[in-house]
Amino acid sequence: MKRLFLLPVFFLILVLACKTTPESIEEDLTPAEFFQRAQTAVVERNDYKSALVYYRTFLERYPEDLPNVVAAEYEIAFIYYKLGDYDTAETLFRKLLERYSVDQDTALPSWPQILTEKFLLTLEEKKQ
Repeated sequence: MKRLFLLPVFFLILVLACKTTPESIEEDLTPAEFFQRAQTAVVERNDYKSALVYYRTFLERYPEDLPNVVAAEYEIAFIYYKLGDYDTAETLFRKLLERYSVDQDTALPSWPQILTEKFLLTLEEKKQ
C-alpha cells in the first residue's frame, strides 16, 4: 500500500522539479533582477533555456537600456557557444560587434566587445 502512495508523490516531485523554465515573468522586474535570475538559472541549475528566456524578455522590456542590452546580447551569444551551437553564436557575436560600430556615440561597456572579439577568434580556430 505504501508503494501506491509513493508513486504519485514521486511523479509529482519529478514533474515539479523539471518545470524550471518560467512561463511568465513578473512585469516589475528590474534590469538587475533579470540578470540575477538568468545567472542563477545557469549557475545553480545549468538551465540555459531559462536564462535565454530572461535575457530575451529583458531585451523586449528594456530596449533603450543600451549598456545592459549589449550585456544581454553577449550573454545570449555566449549561451549558444556553451551549448555548442557555434553557427548561431557566431552570428550573434557578429551582430553584437556591429552594434559597436553603429552606436559609437553611446556609452557602451567595452567588455562585451572585447570578449566577443576573442570568442570570434576562438570560433575561427575551431573551424580550421
